[in-house]
Amino acid sequence: MATPSARPRRLAYRAFRALPRPVRGLGEEVLRRRADRDVRDQRWLDPEAPVRLLIGPAGSAGQAWQWSRAAERHLPGVSARTVTAEGRAGPGLDFPRDIHLSRRAQLHGTRARRAAVLRATHVLSEGARSLLGDPFAGSVLEDLPAFERAGIRTGILLHGSEIRDPHRHAGRDPHSPFSPGGGADPAYVARLVELVGRTRDRVDRFPGPVLVSTVDLLDDVPGATWLPVVVDTTGLAEAAAGRPVLQRPVPVVLHVPSNRRLKGTDAVEAAMAGLQRRGLVEYRRLEGVRHRDMAAALADADVVIDQVVLGNPGVLLTEALAAGRLAVAHLTPTVRERLADADPASGEPPVLEADPVTIGAVVEQAVTDRDPHAALAARGPAWARARHDGRMSARVLDEALLGTR
Repeated sequence: MATPSARPRRLAYRAFRALPRPVRGLGEEVLRRRADRDVRDQRWLDPEAPVRLLIGPAGSAGQAWQWSRAAERHLPGVSARTVTAEGRAGPGLDFPRDIHLSRRAQLHGTRARRAAVLRATHVLSEGARSLLGDPFAGSVLEDLPAFERAGIRTGILLHGSEIRDPHRHAGRDPHSPFSPGGGADPAYVARLVELVGRTRDRVDRFPGPVLVSTVDLLDDVPGATWLPVVVDTTGLAEAAAGRPVLQRPVPVVLHVPSNRRLKGTDAVEAAMAGLQRRGLVEYRRLEGVRHRDMAAALADADVVIDQVVLGNPGVLLTEALAAGRLAVAHLTPTVRERLADADPASGEPPVLEADPVTIGAVVEQAVTDRDPHAALAARGPAWARARHDGRMSARVLDEALLGTR
């Protein structure tokens, strides 16, 4: 169903298409010039930089912007930009971005966009999507001939649902949100299977490096390279400075369900409702919060429950660790082992294990036996810095794609 803001645009477009061809041709040229100007007026790559990296067109959770900044900060001679494409339903969340492609720019600004993209030396395609064509229907495989002629080295970056096979996930994890026992909607799973099949076909035919943003995806993409997410470890730690966890008479438990199904929110809320009735916790659920406000929200919490069904850490869990909060999530043994191996000096993630069955008991134990759990939370900032402050991510980008050293 079209959103209210999309309907007037659709009606206007139909009226425009009904105009006589000569009149429509003049109008199309005006649209192309305006769209090209929209594209050119944005902050593209530094043409003088020896290494020019574009990441896009999804900008999932603001990570493309974070990786771009990490590459510029930690690698010599790199200019990096993230390209985000406005969805068909309108603008997305307020994550930072460098270059934004409006729907007008996507439909009519192809001349300027093509010229700007082809000035890159390296491209990282999120979800194996196109940066030259339709960001939603096009494939990076369609871009490759132009990229090869321009001497651009190309990689694919995968974030999660576009490549995580729901049936395999359900087979290896009893708490999987994709299993019938986990209440999975068959229609939802079928859509995911279709998406994964389409992405896998592109990945299997792609000749370049493939990176994944969470370590669990290494099971779905053998041979891929883990690119750690990046968070503002310094800013998160500063926001929470002087606010130790589990000191209040009634600790605050925070849950931020970006996707209720993939977070196990129903199980979390049922358990927290019982603890709150007993006066053991103050439970807060945040939805639709602006990313710029997340540091303050985390700083005002004692316990942060990320997800209890998926088995892997996401951006929120990493931010909770960086802020020194007591992080609670379901992480599989394989995920914990891989995260520990990434930096043996800091070891396994200081994340309290919980699943849909144990979440209530786990949080109750944390808020009643506070000292050891406060000590666990205190390990979070150093652990997050070692993997997620941008240094490791820049090194991975360099080794897998850029080759600046």
